[in-house]
Amino acid sequence: MLLMAAGGLLVVLVCVDMGIKQYIEENFEEEEERETILDKVLLRKVYNKGFCFNTLDKKPELVRKTSGILCAGLAIYDAWLFLKKGKWLRKFGMVFLAAGAISNTYDRLIRGKVIDYIGIQWKNSRLRRLTANLADVYVVIGAAVTGVAKIFRR
Repeated sequence: MLLMAAGGLLVVLVCVDMGIKQYIEENFEEEEERETILDKVLLRKVYNKGFCFNTLDKKPELVRKTSGILCAGLAIYDAWLFLKKGKWLRKFGMVFLAAGAISNTYDRLIRGKVIDYIGIQWKNSRLRRLTANLADVYVVIGAAVTGVAKIFRR
């Protein structure tokens, strides 16, 4: 039962992020910015050819290969984890981590770049330029939940 629920959640999370990325790709110009109903949250279309903060954006092949290898390693770890009894909190966190990894790795392998679309209206101009996507949020949630699970051995 837990495996089916986790698998279903994984598919939903990946599809939501990929659906928003596709919408942004088709309906926004690059660097276009639109306000949302959420105060200070913007939608924009930004391409990231590297890792977080455009790290290694000048080496796209290395980024693609590394993403693919890390995503495959994560899948192997998840398969091993889900064969174990208990550890439900860690499993829950790993579903979020895997969803983020799968969505961004798909973008890197298929599009050659990740589509970021969530911006915040910060007063600081450097922070204002930061743009993320739901996959990035999933990774942060997954890392936090997995970390807490590890602390409490769950």
